[in-house]
Amino acid sequence: MYAATFRFGDLFLPVCDFLARRVIDMGAPPERVVVHRTGIDLRHWPYRERRPASGGSLRLVTVARLVEKKGIAYVLHAVKALTDARIPVEYEVVGEGPLRESLARDVERLGIADRVRLHGWQTQAQVRAQLDRAHVLVQASVTAGDADEEGIPNVLKEAMAAGMPVVATRHAGIPELVEDGVSGLLVPERDPGALASALGSLARTPERWVAMGLAGRARIGREYDIEMLNDRLADLFAQVGRMKAPER
Repeated sequence: MYAATFRFGDLFLPVCDFLARRVIDMGAPPERVVVHRTGIDLRHWPYRERRPASGGSLRLVTVARLVEKKGIAYVLHAVKALTDARIPVEYEVVGEGPLRESLARDVERLGIADRVRLHGWQTQAQVRAQLDRAHVLVQASVTAGDADEEGIPNVLKEAMAAGMPVVATRHAGIPELVEDGVSGLLVPERDPGALASALGSLARTPERWVAMGLAGRARIGREYDIEMLNDRLADLFAQVGRMKAPER
């Protein structure tokens, strides 16, 4: 299916090592595969320390299209488990998609309507406000039934740049970004119990939040700054151009 693309393409730019391996397995020449990560503009995501309000809830947020691979249903079950364990929690879900009604039914069935808000689509400014208010970003991505997968979700980079600890799954390229126990916590896919355990751990140890936030911000600054990555991309294109230039 991709034979012609791989034969004639000069350069293939997957956004993470996970996808690079996939592209090579599909037949791309390894010498023409270069990982080029997608960056973010750090000026739009100023760092802020995350600290709990006295007696307040653990504030969670997910920003995602409401589709299977985002794993939001598993987070709802984790919120139910936290609520049953008397850990106060609020969960904001930002995004639209075909699973909106199904997720709304799950919220009602689990009895967590007072803990979960499905906001639908929001502007970039509203998303920034949601991330600014939250303590922890949750990214419970899974491999969907139709084999749909992530690369590395950009919202993870935005949250980490803004100083948020993250709880995410060991899915696709996510472990290339999130250092388990350093900038966040990683759990298996499709495991609401593990999600609840990780979130409960952060709720009980808020003194870890600042260190995780600083580690995340530093990682994004080193490896995902858009200006640095744009310069690198220009260099890659220039190299290809020199290779393709006719001899004189």
